[in-house]
Amino acid sequence: GGDPNYNGVVIHGALEVESEQTRLYSGVQAPLVDLGALLNEPGPAEDGVFDLWHLLAGKGFARPESEAEATEVLERAGDARFMAKAQWLGQSINDLGPDQALYQALMEGLGYSTNRRPFLELASRAPYGVLEAEAKQAAPDGRRWKIYGWLAACSGLTEAYTTRPRGMGPAMDRKEWRLFRVRPSNHPLRRIMGAAQIIERYLESGLASGLVELAAGGNAAKLTKRLVVAGSDGPAPVGTGRARDLAVNAVLPFVHARGRWEGPRWSNALDLYRGFPKLADNELTREMKAQLLPAHWHGTVSNARRQQGLLHLSALLKGAF
Repeated sequence: GGDPNYNGVVIHGALEVESEQTRLYSGVQAPLVDLGALLNEPGPAEDGVFDLWHLLAGKGFARPESEAEATEVLERAGDARFMAKAQWLGQSINDLGPDQALYQALMEGLGYSTNRRPFLELASRAPYGVLEAEAKQAAPDGRRWKIYGWLAACSGLTEAYTTRPRGMGPAMDRKEWRLFRVRPSNHPLRRIMGAAQIIERYLESGLASGLVELAAGGNAAKLTKRLVVAGSDGPAPVGTGRARDLAVNAVLPFVHARGRWEGPRWSNALDLYRGFPKLADNELTREMKAQLLPAHWHGTVSNARRQQGLLHLSALLKGAF
């Protein structure tokens, strides 16, 4: 578990097993399978798919026998992931209020796969309410830079060149961030600039109210566009691909959670999620697709809901749910 290159491991197989899990460099626990017990078993199927379905069957997801069944399994798993996120966000709304709950979900999404926890910590130390109140007192043309400066200073990634507002916690330790082999487009400071511009964009309406109103329109393309932050030089702080991820993993589950007591106006979030176009594949979705589905079924993973299903099944294998 000391090599970050193995953070994408879904399941760890070994001939000699002393525990049930392996702790990866990222802190995630990957299930450890005793391969010794398989030495006397028949070889793998012709398509080379390793039998992870035996493990998943015990968690309610039996091996599909047809492409249609695979579609049903992935959609059911995708809905389970969505509902789990909505449940977490519903609790966050109760505990923290809607703006802070959505802000934390967006910040986590901006952390990509390597810096989710530090971004959540940053959202906790630099609360949305403090940023909103202070930014509204600044000149409109300088708000995004004020917000960026406060967030960057609180992150510990830069020298503080501005005084942090009262109500913010102490600066984080730079060592809390993973910067090794992080592409420039995914660097935390670039993502923090993206966060600052999204916050500025919804200062007048409020973060939650503005994005809920947008999602209520039921237009995936419009929702995505309003989460994109273009770059003036170099890669965009929040490109189209990351904006789609934020819509699927943060905004829509939030809207669904809030709609439970706000009324039917926001009840279309689940429908919008189910019809949301396919997101960019990542290492984990590609690996799970290869491990769980024969090659001629790969076309089944044709939208965000089914991709999220792969991620939910991966989480089940890791014991996250």
